[in-house]
Amino acid sequence: MAAIRFELDTNVLQFSKGIQYPVHKPQEKLQVVDRSDGGTLQVEDLGPVIREFPIVFKGLPLADYEALMIWHDQICNGAVNVFSYFDENGISHNVRMLTTKIDFPETSYQRFSGELLLEVVG
Repeated sequence: MAAIRFELDTNVLQFSKGIQYPVHKPQEKLQVVDRSDGGTLQVEDLGPVIREFPIVFKGLPLADYEALMIWHDQICNGAVNVFSYFDENGISHNVRMLTTKIDFPETSYQRFSGELLLEVVG
């Protein structure tokens, strides 16, 4: 299992710890599902499949946490900039960070735990 990393142009954030299992990779189909007055099921297909990567960190070292804060605030600029996310298998995905607030609690001395939400673009 490779440690995950983020890349945008010449900026690279390589985490020192690997991703925490279980790994979730949900996908959602944008559809409205409802019933008519007569009981008929109606489905409206609204668009593409949305793929997300919720990334759980447990015991993230202080240096990684500080680098993540800089990445969020200055490099990817929240959800503004698309960047490459290299998952635990080393596969690259173009993503946006949907997490608007980075506020991981310090769970032990200089160790932080929390979750990020990335959405695949394109």
